[in-house]
Amino acid sequence: MISLTKKVLFFSVFLIVGCSTTRVDEEINSAFTISGDESIVLLSNSYHTGNQTELDFMECVNSSISKKQNAFEIVPTRQFQNLFYPWFEPSTAPQTVEDLPKVLGNNLIKEKLSQMKIKYLIKITGQTKTNASSGALSCAAGPGGGGCFGFAWWDDTSEYTASIWDLSQETAVGNVTANVTGTSMIPAIVIPIPILARTQSNACEGLSNQIVSFFSG
Repeated sequence: MISLTKKVLFFSVFLIVGCSTTRVDEEINSAFTISGDESIVLLSNSYHTGNQTELDFMECVNSSISKKQNAFEIVPTRQFQNLFYPWFEPSTAPQTVEDLPKVLGNNLIKEKLSQMKIKYLIKITGQTKTNASSGALSCAAGPGGGGCFGFAWWDDTSEYTASIWDLSQETAVGNVTANVTGTSMIPAIVIPIPILARTQSNACEGLSNQIVSFFSG
């Protein structure tokens, strides 16, 4: 019979951070300024594009930018969409900077944006995907104990682009990108030990750093 101590060991999962590589880029198209009482807002790409930017990633970038700076305000994505419903829902929001005049031609929207001092809309596109995987794990339990044996691995890529739109000028002033690749693995000799690359969280950190740097530099 398996003792309580052995049961705890058998069902424990140890998380070890795997290796990943991060690349960030920045492109500035035109001059821009932002002051402490002006705001930015982040939006993800539409459901209609086929790969909606993950909600947890958007929440991560919103939170990370808020913690990293105090040079401007950031309006949380969901709060912004609720205030401007239905114009900035994923199915109706502008997909390119060329679509802005259609939305900003509505005087109610334009006046409300001005009242809230929302100067820049940052459109984030991208996704985290698994490129390749291999290996196998086998787990079994019996009267004398149990365990897992084998080895599995997978490569992930988290690639995101933030296009920064000036709402007053209806132009794109620049772009920042974060591309993170990494290999996660699970070796198992009795106890499986996930070694995770955490590419999405690293991409969140890289992209939020770049956005803050863009406006501060």
